[in-house]
Amino acid sequence: MKRKTLARYIISEILPPFFVGLLAFTFVLLIARILKLIELVVTRGVPLLQIGKLLSLILPTFLELTVPMAFLLAILLGLGRLSNDHEILALKASGISPIQILGPIATIAVIIAAITLSLTMFARPAANQALKKELYNIARSRIGTALKEKVFNDDFPKILIYLEEIIPPGNTAQGVLIVDKRDAAKDDIILGKVALISTDEQTNTLGLRLFDGSIYEREKKRPGFSQTRFNIYDFKLDLDELIGPVKKKDSGPKDVSVKHLINVINEKESRGATAIPERMELQQRFSFAFVPFIFCLLGVSLTLLPRSARGSRSWGFALCLFWLVTYYGLLSLGKALGDKGILQPVPALWLPNLIVGAIAVHLFTRAVRESPLLLLAKLDTAFAWAGKNVNRFKRAH
Repeated sequence: MKRKTLARYIISEILPPFFVGLLAFTFVLLIARILKLIELVVTRGVPLLQIGKLLSLILPTFLELTVPMAFLLAILLGLGRLSNDHEILALKASGISPIQILGPIATIAVIIAAITLSLTMFARPAANQALKKELYNIARSRIGTALKEKVFNDDFPKILIYLEEIIPPGNTAQGVLIVDKRDAAKDDIILGKVALISTDEQTNTLGLRLFDGSIYEREKKRPGFSQTRFNIYDFKLDLDELIGPVKKKDSGPKDVSVKHLINVINEKESRGATAIPERMELQQRFSFAFVPFIFCLLGVSLTLLPRSARGSRSWGFALCLFWLVTYYGLLSLGKALGDKGILQPVPALWLPNLIVGAIAVHLFTRAVRESPLLLLAKLDTAFAWAGKNVNRFKRAH
């Protein structure tokens, strides 16, 4: 009963900061995407329901990162609060060992690892595939989302389109310039003051109906231009030339299931080709599932180590950010070495787990022996000194 009470108490301290951290980390990583989605609503008239669907399909890619990150933050803040109130000291005095404190958090780590594994193995690849289809449907129904104003749109082969201004919801444009090089014998430059943008699902074409403009035609074998003025001119484009390649493009390693990934690896290696991107992706999916266990041991060790000064929430945030930067910095290094072939995919993607995991094991053994870490003690002293000076500065001003 004593163990169950302890487990419930520790878990109750960790879950609230976990959900807060999950929302905070996810929002920070998503903010650039959210701004782009808002732009689609304001300037292109994409319905909010469709924007919500896009956002839900983007989420799994970020959650596989933010779920372990929030877990580390929750441990540092939750156990940090117990340490600051001397509850950890009281637990140790009553005979509770660091291993017993680790037990309930390790149970949560198993659940977090299962969630991360399901995100990397199933949710993210399926969401990426669905996201491609949804973007394809948006491009078909609202082609204005594919044409940008004040830039030269070169998505169509041998055609350049410039729109000075796109009027919301995106089916009208002003100041239109079209350079058409599809005919091998001549080039056409089409200018129009206004254009109506439309799509025809039956013929699968994009239509630009231009008003009050001119066509400048230049034959490649003759010097000079011939000019033709018009009141109304219909310019048609095959929509598959723009969105067909996206639809038909083979899915990348990040977008396919594990079974398909393994089949691709076997197929490439059977014909003597390298399958580095696929093997890197496969190892990354497995290695990510072990991150919660690494962060679990690391977070518990950092909070149980004897300290010379009381910590604070800001100290917990700083410690969390330091180790997150360390881990994902090592991950970026490993991926770079793996992509260049300097390291094999297995050591390249498991490099941060091995290094940070080894540090976590070392810190936990010191915590069990009640052996303080000299560097942590110095950091505590420096942080406490900085906090006092900041408070003194605030009182003075």
